[in-house]
Amino acid sequence: MGVLQRFERRLEGLVGVAFARVFKGKVHPAEIAKALEREATEQKVVFGEGRVMVPNRYVVRLGPVDHAYLSEWQAELSATMAEMVHEHVDAEGWSTFGKIQVSLARDDDLPTGVFHVDSRVDAEPGSAASPAQPPGAGRRAAVAGPPGGRAGAL
Repeated sequence: MGVLQRFERRLEGLVGVAFARVFKGKVHPAEIAKALEREATEQKVVFGEGRVMVPNRYVVRLGPVDHAYLSEWQAELSATMAEMVHEHVDAEGWSTFGKIQVSLARDDDLPTGVFHVDSRVDAEPGSAASPAQPPGAGRRAAVAGPPGGRAGAL
């Protein structure tokens, strides 16, 4: 079973069928999960002897409507998505400079069905010294849903 399938099963366990009904036509957590994996993959940087580093901080910016629907489960979603990104990073054999964290933020400029993923490398206190921020760190990935509310990478 893939990382995304396990993520979707965990979501079902967290909030049940009502959760799926709430997100009809809006951003769905599974779309965010795919965008987070894609962001980690696109932002990887190879250092020296093949060591691959990826961002460890991800902020998912959502429009007011989507943020309102997701905020009820924000703690659970953030933790589950961070775990999913961690599993993806481990499966690929990549590293980070610290614990992976995912947070949700409201962005009043985004319409319903559109979200952005921002990522960066953030060395935690006590972790290995961070080199200069890798090229592309802090990049924004825009994701917009076509008609019907499905999101896709731009």
